[in-house]
Amino acid sequence: MPATALQHFQEDIARAKAIVGHADPLPRTNDAEQLLRSDLLRSVWMFAVGALDAYTDIVAATASSKSRQPAIVLPEWVYEIKFPIRAILE
Repeated sequence: MPATALQHFQEDIARAKAIVGHADPLPRTNDAEQLLRSDLLRSVWMFAVGALDAYTDIVAATASSKSRQPAIVLPEWVYEIKFPIRAILE
């Protein structure tokens, strides 16, 4: 995977972990505290989705270009990816 996509993935996952670290110990004694904790944990899901999007975007673009132009030679790392390419293409 190109360094920029991997770096984006790692940064988003690091942010998500940091937010969990802040949200987990928050008190849950009243509705406002529970809502704040819930909002923070929900934002973790958004960072995780963004991280996965950064990871799969380059895979989808590569697979799409290969399907349009079969003569394209793919780099070896593409063959090591464990994604269902059919799901990405359809």
